[in-house]
Amino acid sequence: MAETKKRGFGDLISLTSDAFNASTAEKEQREEEQTPKMLSNRQSVYRVPLSMIKPDRFQARFLLPFELREAFFRQEIDWEETVRKWMALAEQDRLVRREIEELIALGDSLHDTGQIKPITGQVITEDGREVFKMLTGERRFWATAFQSVLSGRKDEPYVLAIIDNQPSLEKQIAENMAYKALTPVGKARAAARIVLESNGIQPNESFDEYSYFRQVLDVRLSDETKDMLLKTLQLERTYYGRLMKFFELPQDLLEICDRAEMPERVLREIMQYDAKYWSAAVRYYAEHDGRTYQDVHAFLERISGREKTRKVRLPADPATKSARSIKRVFLNLDELPQEDKLGSIADALVSEVAPEDARRMVGQMEQLTEALKVRVNNLK
Repeated sequence: MAETKKRGFGDLISLTSDAFNASTAEKEQREEEQTPKMLSNRQSVYRVPLSMIKPDRFQARFLLPFELREAFFRQEIDWEETVRKWMALAEQDRLVRREIEELIALGDSLHDTGQIKPITGQVITEDGREVFKMLTGERRFWATAFQSVLSGRKDEPYVLAIIDNQPSLEKQIAENMAYKALTPVGKARAAARIVLESNGIQPNESFDEYSYFRQVLDVRLSDETKDMLLKTLQLERTYYGRLMKFFELPQDLLEICDRAEMPERVLREIMQYDAKYWSAAVRYYAEHDGRTYQDVHAFLERISGREKTRKVRLPADPATKSARSIKRVFLNLDELPQEDKLGSIADALVSEVAPEDARRMVGQMEQLTEALKVRVNNLK
């Protein structure tokens, strides 16, 4: 990045709603196209450089890979170095690569058409410097970062932002769900944070995400919290309990489940088996798109030794095959709806053959009946 000088917030956010135009300066002269009227005149839109923004580490939807989160949120690496390390991870991980492709496509769209929807957050002071603590809009933040790195731009990129003086967890969750439905793991995080904050347990930067969310296992639900879960996530008490079990998975497996958008039914199936099989089953599901609950169940049965193998059945000779067909007819006779069951079978046989063939069948059946009587008598 070209600029290294630390700037205060007052120096940086000098524009109001005119900042919409700044994100697409090359398009300012388009005919009949003015500043998009997305906000009321009472709201101010600001340009905030990426280096000043701090995403919420503990929100329900995770974008940044597990391997990079600690270093980034502790400010050991900046957004630009994070993007480069992120792209390196994608070379070996198809799920990370898929996420990056979505962010790059969004970044291209923001560059070509402008950022219509601002991010939201608050300005706070941390360690003597002002930061923009982001409430919503992390995808737009990282999309802009990827677009900047890939385009090789030298000036520091910015995003458009609205100051939200009344931030709330409910707003953040609603924003996440407006983009697309939360994964089961994301929904578990959202529910856990609602419960934790309702009990006065706020996110603490000294905790990693896994340790923070797992605290929910020691917290009881109050009636007020149950109502909030129902209102915000449409979550009943029983369903909440099932989601919280997911925190028994190690952090690395939780992330894979999240990135693979693993359905809840598959997750529950995996966790019914011994924990020593969890890693293999999670990775099996994530290896390829399109694997189903049945695929995972069969895989778990196989690796756990519970799969029942069928005995090899030798091919039957023609006489045995014919006998099986005849047995099926007589042993399933009671299932026929007609009252005269034998008569209905006789009608069907006669109607489908020539008269001489019907007479031959009668003779063969009489001989078969005599042979069958002899063998039945010998069974005594």
